[in-house]
Amino acid sequence: MKTLHLILLSLFSICTEMSLQGNVLRTNNKHTSSRIDACRRGDIWLRIHRNNIQECKCKRNAICYDVRTKECATNKCLNGGSCAKHLYSKDYICRCPEGYLGKRCEIDNKSHCINDKGKDYRGTRDYTVSGKECLPWDSFAVLRRKYNALRYNALKLGLGSHNYCRNPGRDKKPWCYVQGSMYREYCDIPKCEKVESKCGQREYKINKIVGGNKAAIESHPWQAALYLIDRRSKSPYFKCGGSLIQSCWVLTAAHCIDPRISHSLYYVTLGKSSINETSKNDQTFAVEKIISHESFNGDTFDNDIALLKLKSQNGMCAIESKFVHPICLPSKHLILPENTQCEISGYGMEIEFSPFYSKILKEARVNLISQQKCRSPEYYGKKLTENMLCAAHRNWKEDACKGDSGGPFVCENNGRMHLYGITSWGDGCARKNKPGVYTRVSNYIQWIEKNMI
Repeated sequence: MKTLHLILLSLFSICTEMSLQGNVLRTNNKHTSSRIDACRRGDIWLRIHRNNIQECKCKRNAICYDVRTKECATNKCLNGGSCAKHLYSKDYICRCPEGYLGKRCEIDNKSHCINDKGKDYRGTRDYTVSGKECLPWDSFAVLRRKYNALRYNALKLGLGSHNYCRNPGRDKKPWCYVQGSMYREYCDIPKCEKVESKCGQREYKINKIVGGNKAAIESHPWQAALYLIDRRSKSPYFKCGGSLIQSCWVLTAAHCIDPRISHSLYYVTLGKSSINETSKNDQTFAVEKIISHESFNGDTFDNDIALLKLKSQNGMCAIESKFVHPICLPSKHLILPENTQCEISGYGMEIEFSPFYSKILKEARVNLISQQKCRSPEYYGKKLTENMLCAAHRNWKEDACKGDSGGPFVCENNGRMHLYGITSWGDGCARKNKPGVYTRVSNYIQWIEKNMI
């Protein structure tokens, strides 16, 4: 029985390897050799060839031809990869961003060092301290051991159809199994140097939401788009904006979150210039956890703040680029003077009574209004609490509007952009003496830090 069990494991390993190699022709992984040169009769797989997606079938030789695909209903690709599904089968393939490999873009070809014990290491070191070559995690010898490519959580642990060093347990550093030994060996991977955070920096400044101008996402790389999947139609629709504050964390407004709806029906996209188009710069994530402020008041919009934890399957979430970059949080003591010019951005309505949201990211400059002025009867009176701030265009021509909720209100301080506010509410859009109202983020720094665990 034991022999039969091992034979079945071996056969299952072969089948698994065939299913995992959908895009091997562009990975150049020496452990996933070209199936064009040596395919098994009956194999069917997808590949990317000259930027087209092809289906290949192995008879005596491999025959490949272009096929029609559509965007996957759920993006199965990691690290900003885009997912394309065969129109007439369940097979899919990932277009990986530069530097990432594997069926699901789970291998980081640029990673040459480890943080802490290297639990999240996804690089390509494939030999041990003694110079021995690592065994593939889906090889026959490894399938009999505790950690292998067929584990239920293999992808989360970084295991797959490769032989790269990983730390799937709680060892002191990454390791791998080696040939001719009953024991595993450690891999000698250097520690990463600690790099100072570069939050709040961007490649382009803005040039102007109601009355605003079309914005380049590079000017607002912290901008997030929050989507909700309709439970009946199963189709996603745009809900609110948000701001990336760390790789796996986004801040938004509490009124954007329906507490009756499961977090699993929300997802977040970063790097997006248009809400109805996809691009290679997009990074999409499921939401693992939602934390709305426990004292949020849906009538007054006081404490209008919520945290979204992005779901990662390989220890990382947002990959920084000129299109995706975190915004700095302000000091809890930061108070900017009246008339300080700040920026808002979002995908909301372009005019107050528009039936549609803007299809593109827009931006505007607005000036801070003092609390005293904004709490006067001419403005909002007692509706304004100390957890809110006001800002408007000098001529009341530009403002946030419906759909911009949850998005960033950012101001420059000490050479970096800081998330000074979260778009919350207002009386109409771009109305005189009715400025936009924003959640004062500096009042919630301790709350944010306590909940980001």
